[in-house]
Amino acid sequence: MLKLYSIFHLNLAYSSIPESKRKDVIQRCFWPLLRLATEDKIPIAIESPAYTLELVADIDPSWIAKLQKAIKSKFVEFIGSGYSQLIAPLVPAQVNKWNLNIGKEIYEQLLHSMPDLWYVNEQAYSAGIVEHYVRIGAKAIIMEWNNPRTLHPEWNEEYRYYPQFAIGTNSYKIPVIWNDSITFQKFQRAAQGDIDIEDFLSYLLVPVGKKDRNFCLYGNDAEIFDFRPGRFKTEPELNTLHEWPKIKELYHLLRDNNNFRLIFPSNVLESTDVPQSYVPLSLESPVQPIPVKKQPKYNITRWAVTGRNNVHINTICYEICSKVLWLSKQHEFSREKLDELQKELCYLWSSDFRTHITPERWESFLLKIENKSKELKRSTYVSEYSLLNNKSTISANGLQGRIYKVKKVQGENINVSSSIEGFNMKQDKRFLHITTHSVDVVFNCKRGLAIQRLIFPEISSKPLLGTIQHGYFRDVSLSADWYSANTVLQRSGKSQLTDLKNAQPILDWGAGDVGEWIRCSVMVTTDAGPVKKRFTVYKDIPQIDIDIMFEWETIPHGSFKTGMITLMPESFERKDMFYATHNGGYDFEVFKMTGSVISHDAPGSSIVTASHGLGATEGIVVIGDSEKGLAVSYDQTVCAAMPMIVYKEALPSFFCRLMFSCGEMDESKVQPVPGPLRFVLSISGLQKKD
Repeated sequence: MLKLYSIFHLNLAYSSIPESKRKDVIQRCFWPLLRLATEDKIPIAIESPAYTLELVADIDPSWIAKLQKAIKSKFVEFIGSGYSQLIAPLVPAQVNKWNLNIGKEIYEQLLHSMPDLWYVNEQAYSAGIVEHYVRIGAKAIIMEWNNPRTLHPEWNEEYRYYPQFAIGTNSYKIPVIWNDSITFQKFQRAAQGDIDIEDFLSYLLVPVGKKDRNFCLYGNDAEIFDFRPGRFKTEPELNTLHEWPKIKELYHLLRDNNNFRLIFPSNVLESTDVPQSYVPLSLESPVQPIPVKKQPKYNITRWAVTGRNNVHINTICYEICSKVLWLSKQHEFSREKLDELQKELCYLWSSDFRTHITPERWESFLLKIENKSKELKRSTYVSEYSLLNNKSTISANGLQGRIYKVKKVQGENINVSSSIEGFNMKQDKRFLHITTHSVDVVFNCKRGLAIQRLIFPEISSKPLLGTIQHGYFRDVSLSADWYSANTVLQRSGKSQLTDLKNAQPILDWGAGDVGEWIRCSVMVTTDAGPVKKRFTVYKDIPQIDIDIMFEWETIPHGSFKTGMITLMPESFERKDMFYATHNGGYDFEVFKMTGSVISHDAPGSSIVTASHGLGATEGIVVIGDSEKGLAVSYDQTVCAAMPMIVYKEALPSFFCRLMFSCGEMDESKVQPVPGPLRFVLSISGLQKKD
């Protein structure tokens, strides 16, 4: 027998639904769903962000009252998701904590009950978010099966029919109940008349086995039945309201068929006597650090670096978050005011403002988020180069070091021939070489000060990053020059734009709270406008800072990568290569790269220019081997770019790059992005702990 469970996701903040249509959504979608449970006695689960419940309570409070009674009478199982539908692997751990706790409070207020099961928003999962669900007392989470399974061919196929354990960071784990994106898409097609109900029933008979299995019949939006959000041009036409009656017919057929039994999602947790249940699994992988539902074109980059201007609004959210955290320590606001700010920040970070939002809603949202930023600016100060979590000691996968948050003091102009104690400088027609006892770096003046090699002598005598010359790899697909600290903008139908041009550096010297430094600056002219690059080299610390200003009137549409870091393969042990970062949690998530082919920057489809990326929600990415590595930190309050990893084993060794995307293309990109844009990062050396 196949035990079928259903989860309907409610979201009145759906990106492409105008606010004026919200009452229609309640009438056409929410009421028929509730009647299906209460009048037809079909066991269904309803999941909703608390923000949507607040909207419904204001528009149609009788629906909330009906849902409350249905939950109490056990006609409906309610599943939580938090206050807003934010993407947990893309926001700081503290914000995820706020979002879940605020959601719990509102569920209790409006529904007089607390959910045991929690739906992972947009099915965007990371190991780091497991801890948050454990801490709120969740009994299980709902997560899509299909994408994690694809990247884990070693899994037993029977795992999909039973609850398993999702392994998080720091030994946290939680039961996971599987959603199935292929099946919920077929359900949608059957309801909308694209396929016959009989064909869908035949599809459901395939997983019916000799022993009982659990299977997710539906686990997605309710607002697409007898209503069209207007998100895609390919949406089926809606001529008459017939889809909920068809769904009702389907459920009655399933209830009357002896091969099936309709259950609540929580009933899946009762499968304790099956050998293939409750197996500890890592849902993430180096190739796909943040699994997301559905096809590759639907991936984590859509909420980070696409949309109308996601990089900009995410940057403002990080700025507001930094201020709220600072304010909480200064006791400048009351507890009530801080609670209000935390709730508003969760709302501003919602996924619905980052995809197909209507122009009217976008303009309203942009005004709201920018006003909130200005309001807080008047009452607080945040250091320009501070890390969000205010930590400077880094420890990841056995490596340790520091990132220095430098308060720069204006220096004085110098030339290469100047004699400054502790600095050795020389320049020829092609290269500028700066050496201290902590840093040994060579810049290519013919390539916009791309880093030719960077050595941290206290860490290793070999360069950890730099430029790999054309012809180094035997793989013809890698037969190019691979630079570091450069920018590449790939535009559809146009030649790519780079900053790899001849430029003479201007040097200045100064001193700050971590000692003396020398900064070299260049201006590079591009088709889109000038690019200013500044590199700061320190006398006493193993770190360099890079500050890039794209003084462009508009940011051209395309795939926009900067801050390229190319690892020097002969300086690392291939068998020990890893990268680590935070994806919405408090602890580093560590990914072993050896044996993998990682292409986060690869197109997801013909119109989606990237397929994966890192949340890096504390602004840090660590990359290296078991003995040494690099800590790369960037200020998300300046530019909330998305880090991406490329790794491939190729003779004579391996190819590995870290890059930062400041913009990608997908089907939601609908307007020019205004400039200018600034990006800052620091690169520090790490070494094995004693």
